[in-house]
Amino acid sequence: MELSAQVTTLTAPAQGLITQSEFNISLDIVASIQIFVSVFGLIANIINIKTFLAMRAFGDGVTLTFLLLSVSDLLVCFHSAVICIGTFLVAQESKWHSQIIGGETTRHNFPVDPIYAGIFGLNMCQVFNLFTILLTVYLAVARCLCVMYPLKFRNIITVRKTLLVSAIFIVTSLGIRLPLITHGGVSLNFDPRINATRYTFWMHPNRETIKDMLWISVDAPVCVGAQVVLSFCIVMMAKVLKAASKFRTKTSIANDSKLDHSNSKQKFSPKDARIVKQLVLVSSIFIICNTPKLITFLAATVEPNFDLGRRYQKFYQISMAIVVAVDTINSSANIFVYYFFNSKFRRILTNTNSAD
Repeated sequence: MELSAQVTTLTAPAQGLITQSEFNISLDIVASIQIFVSVFGLIANIINIKTFLAMRAFGDGVTLTFLLLSVSDLLVCFHSAVICIGTFLVAQESKWHSQIIGGETTRHNFPVDPIYAGIFGLNMCQVFNLFTILLTVYLAVARCLCVMYPLKFRNIITVRKTLLVSAIFIVTSLGIRLPLITHGGVSLNFDPRINATRYTFWMHPNRETIKDMLWISVDAPVCVGAQVVLSFCIVMMAKVLKAASKFRTKTSIANDSKLDHSNSKQKFSPKDARIVKQLVLVSSIFIICNTPKLITFLAATVEPNFDLGRRYQKFYQISMAIVVAVDTINSSANIFVYYFFNSKFRRILTNTNSAD
């Protein structure tokens, strides 16, 4: 389910739920939002990387995971910006083509089909988005272990293990998308849309089949599985922290008979509460940002015409553009989680800004 649908869209007449003009306007709106979020995400993740390096990330497994997650999010935002550029150029060339059909004589065309920028960006965006999902789950499990086994945590999540797991994740993410990437490319061909020869994107006949197989075997299970794991971590952490809080409360009451009764109702210490809130927020952002993707893929499965080269292909493309934009938001929002729920991150970031 790719942005490559635009190859078919530009050569086919307007059809389906929306017209070509509505399609161009919709892409402009989504791309405008996406480019803003992408630029913000680039800046935010550069700040994250700089701060985690100042926190000596290579000396702690959890901090190192935060650093690698920020690098992955940075690459997601960068390739999302590439998609935006490709989308703007495709829409612009489509407008030029519409003006020519309307009777204007001036013809403007790009020497390379601009759709390829969007296709390349989307392919790479999916690679690093999968890497981000896997790292997010790994981080959630690490946080859960931190609460369940605090004395053994540093022995369980070490820098060496984090690097090894991350290497496996990135190789897996790239390897899964490699068949899709290699079944398309750019070559010099005659483009009937502009009645001229230029470099255009080509797709292997089996590419759509590979894409659908990836969705069934990888994308859907990973998205659903990640949400289940994150939810499980939240429940387990809440149970452990609640039990620990009850134990501390009973001990305090036994040692201090003058303890105010209202304090015995406290279920979490401030630090424990921040840990749970951080996981809840990360999980909530992930679930919200993955919901449009699941809905779009489900719609394509239920409705055969909601796909490439079919009746609702323009509406499908807009839906996929929204999915990419929301994925970019997911990769841009973590700086707020780090700032409000990681006191060391906030302190170093504040001190760095004060020094500057």
